[in-house]
Amino acid sequence: MHVTDIQITNPTYRQTLGELTAVVSLSSDARDVQLLCNVPARAERREGEGRLALIHEALRQISRMPEIRTGREELSFAPGLVPAQA
Repeated sequence: MHVTDIQITNPTYRQTLGELTAVVSLSSDARDVQLLCNVPARAERREGEGRLALIHEALRQISRMPEIRTGREELSFAPGLVPAQA
């Protein structure tokens, strides 16, 4: 799967659980994969760190999908799409 776009929608801070929740969509020419991601919310996060944490969680989830995990498909990204920290 060659990811050409990453979108984050419906970001929600869930105070009772202390987490940030959002849908992270990974798009390619052939398909779109939508992943519900939850990451711990931290007040001390700098701007953009929540977005990076959500992308990192989406990559963790997609790497566990059978087609990626078994090597049937390789995960790649358009240039400049994934920040170095993710």
